[in-house]
Amino acid sequence: MKLKTRNFLLQPASLAKICSFRATSDANTLTIECANFPMKSFNLRSILRPSMYIAAAAIILGSLLYSNYLANQLEEKERQTIELKAQAIDLQNAEINYENQSPFEKEAQNFMGIIMGGDDQVPWILTDEDFNYISGINIGIPDTLSFEAQQALGTPFVRRFKSANEPIRIEVGGIVNYVLYGESRLLTQLRWFPVAQLIIAAAFIGFVLLAFAIAKRNEQNKVWVGLAKETAHQLGTPVSSLMAWVELLKLNLEDKPEDQQYVLEMEQDVKRLEDITERFSKIGSEPELIEISVHEVLEQSSNYLSKRMTRKGNIVLEVSNELSPESKLQINPQLINWVIENLLKNALDAIQNKKGKITLHAEETSSSYTIDISDSGKGIPKSNFKKVFQPGFTTKKRGWGLGLSLSKRIIENYHKGKIFVKSSEIGKGTTFRIILPKQK
Repeated sequence: MKLKTRNFLLQPASLAKICSFRATSDANTLTIECANFPMKSFNLRSILRPSMYIAAAAIILGSLLYSNYLANQLEEKERQTIELKAQAIDLQNAEINYENQSPFEKEAQNFMGIIMGGDDQVPWILTDEDFNYISGINIGIPDTLSFEAQQALGTPFVRRFKSANEPIRIEVGGIVNYVLYGESRLLTQLRWFPVAQLIIAAAFIGFVLLAFAIAKRNEQNKVWVGLAKETAHQLGTPVSSLMAWVELLKLNLEDKPEDQQYVLEMEQDVKRLEDITERFSKIGSEPELIEISVHEVLEQSSNYLSKRMTRKGNIVLEVSNELSPESKLQINPQLINWVIENLLKNALDAIQNKKGKITLHAEETSSSYTIDISDSGKGIPKSNFKKVFQPGFTTKKRGWGLGLSLSKRIIENYHKGKIFVKSSEIGKGTTFRIILPKQK
């Protein structure tokens, strides 16, 4: 029995899809067929996003180059300052006849003292010709310590400053000394500033990408929800008509009990279509949860599907339901049924030669109910274990890639459980696992 085919138009971005759907009673499926045709449109986002990335990269690069330029300028200035101090040390210790100093020489001597005492925060050290520590400025060594203690604390600075900058040689009274220096705190901060910029820029770009991803996901969700509700709306009228026709057939065949079985099967399929319509209508809204036996829900799903799935070739459906009939949870039975059916149908599609085995195994632990659905199909590459749950991802020639995405939402968002690919091997099969936690 085939329902009347209805067409509708779905138009995302620059591609339009003319879609038709039909529901069939033999397989309890809703088939959606779409044909693509290009539409000329201007996608502003495709231009804005690369432009933003280019502008951000240009700003970051320009800022880094300018910061590096400032650091180099400050480094050169600090070296000039230390060289000036070295000259001041040289002049202060030169042999001068202090009794016969001219006023100019006295002023020069005072000026050198000012240079030596200037507070420029550049750490520097005076050593002998063998680079043994003599004294230091701005390195945090107290003057109150003994010379031996100061020398012990200053030796690491000597090694560090010597490797960081070229020593400045001075000669006082025929004795060779060296001035070693490091970087001021300001220069160090300026050198680390580009790193801070990169971290901030990376965080900003990550935030923008996350915002784009969330916006895209929300947009996709709206499309799927709209499509589901439109499907439910379109199915409502023909399903109601089918129910009326089934009732009419039952009246006409009251005197033919041998044909009643077929009508009952048709009635069961039409009711299943009604359930499918109701499921689609509830997508995007908070489902109603009732306390029901998980064992009973699994029995209903497996019993209904076992008669219909095995018609498509030599496929065995093996059910091992070890849950107790008292295994009750607050769930939405229609949505859980949907998830089980979707996984079983995916398992059926994975068996390409229509000869194989599908297993449904359910067991109970102290904290949860576990449901495993396995098949002997083609398998899933490990790189796709998470991708299969993304909206639109599908390896089938026909399909929208909605089933596993909606299943994940039903299990994780509505029932606080987990659904994942437990294991898979190419050419040998796949096992999906559902975990429903017990309510405390």
